[in-house]
Amino acid sequence: MLVRGNVVVEGVATGKIQFLHMDYEEHLRTYTAGDTETEKEKYQQALELASKDLERLLASDEGLSESERGIMEAHQMLLEDVAFVEAITEYAGSGMSAPKAVLQAVDDFKTMFDAIDDPYLRERQNDMVDVGNRLLRKLLNIPEFSIEGEDVILCAKDIEPSIMAGLPEKKVKAVLLESGSKTSHTVIIAKSKGFVTMVGVELNSEMAAQGEEIIVDAVKGEIFLQPSAEQLKDFRKQVEQQEEEHAYLMERAQLPACTRDGKEVLVAANISSPEDMEKACEYGCQGVGLFRTEFFFMASSRLPSEEEQFQAYKSVAEQAKGDLCVIRTLDIGGDKHCDCLQLEEEENPFLGFRAIRICLQSKDMFKTQIRAILRAGVYGKVGIMIPMVTMLSEITETRKLIEEAKVELQAERIPYGEDVLVGIMVETPASVIMAPVFAKYVDFFSIGTNDLVQYTLAVDRGNQTVNYLYDYFNPAVVQSIHRVVTAAHEAGIWVGMCGEMAGDRLALPFLLAVGMDELSMSASQAPGVKEQIRSLESGQCSLEKILQCSETEEVRSYLKEFLK
Repeated sequence: MLVRGNVVVEGVATGKIQFLHMDYEEHLRTYTAGDTETEKEKYQQALELASKDLERLLASDEGLSESERGIMEAHQMLLEDVAFVEAITEYAGSGMSAPKAVLQAVDDFKTMFDAIDDPYLRERQNDMVDVGNRLLRKLLNIPEFSIEGEDVILCAKDIEPSIMAGLPEKKVKAVLLESGSKTSHTVIIAKSKGFVTMVGVELNSEMAAQGEEIIVDAVKGEIFLQPSAEQLKDFRKQVEQQEEEHAYLMERAQLPACTRDGKEVLVAANISSPEDMEKACEYGCQGVGLFRTEFFFMASSRLPSEEEQFQAYKSVAEQAKGDLCVIRTLDIGGDKHCDCLQLEEEENPFLGFRAIRICLQSKDMFKTQIRAILRAGVYGKVGIMIPMVTMLSEITETRKLIEEAKVELQAERIPYGEDVLVGIMVETPASVIMAPVFAKYVDFFSIGTNDLVQYTLAVDRGNQTVNYLYDYFNPAVVQSIHRVVTAAHEAGIWVGMCGEMAGDRLALPFLLAVGMDELSMSASQAPGVKEQIRSLESGQCSLEKILQCSETEEVRSYLKEFLK
């Protein structure tokens, strides 16, 4: 029997299926409620137990990534949110049982989020449900979920982020979800753990028994139930080859990415915290092409101080050991929200008040970050990158603030890097058109393909209805990339790429042909990308032929010739 789904993390896996069922309804039916004070006391006990769970998870040796840690910390904040706690307490005080009070409070907050026309906030409903479910498990004496045995393929309608964060990487081989999106916290954690992952999978215990061996082909998007002995043998061989290839790539991860004709391309890491540098170095990344500093701001209810930011940037610069670290200034807005800035809700946040627009209207905050980055420049090679640029004044005003910060630091006798580079993210049609002009005012460009595709093709990248249009192989995007690289090189500056396209092996022949100097990606992608660069020649792909393509599939079809 064959079941299909949508691939999130590619790979193949074989293992025994384990269904994750949290039957809260059955436990609620048998729950015996006490008087008002008893129910309030039960809730307080459940709150303490839930808080201790999260504390233990954060302090455990499971090796949480920074994104996982941020999600768990967000759950801690939600668990202790004054409005949430007061709502539960009031419902319990009105005669509701503690479990029903929790469910009602969660439902209230979900209704509030539903009224907000923002995909990111709607997605955060799942976090509120996760927190509520954790409280329910304590109130209803439901044991926490645990993995049974080895080589597990986990299947669920959805998995709460805190449960996903605690899954052992050595035991879980794949994750199959009925719901979920690429922006959900659950899927973000699955990616960071490297689990083969698919969503949109309609599979239940009536179709496959608990503990039954199945096959997951998350390349073709297929799941084989009750596979034959021959199929199992074939896919186990594929899994073995997958593991051998990974081991081989890791052995060669530290080698430079030089094409057969001698052109070296720097392969750097996209990171969100200093802790990410350990994996970046292990996977052979040459410095940092994108340090997403907004996660500092998103994880706190207050603005991070200059000293806090300096210590983080310094740590990254030191760990890079002389390689360039490109630090992007605060990029809040669109699908990223920050409580410490208390920004007003917008009807269309992707076209609204975000990134450099916020920074230039909050110059004290912006200068604090600039000072921290400049100070980190003493401890390594550092670059400042400005996001979401659409006009020259945004570059010149930022440069003016940088010079003011240098004067201040010098007057205060605080050491700073005098040779810190200044560049921009090219991620809007305006910056593509103005690239020849902008190139005269900066030291480098970095192409952010995720937003560039969205804005160039007028496609909301989070909207599944029009998702088929979102494609960086669209000729309009390809032409834009060529224009930006040409403008950079004519002005004598280097150009990199830090969007999803940078780690796509199908795109590599084009990126080499167009003359990309640097590619920045998730650390786990780097060994494979570096190995493919070593197998190609820089001019192997005909740039002229690519630029003549008028359809997306023409571009894809031509590039597939280089994967053979």
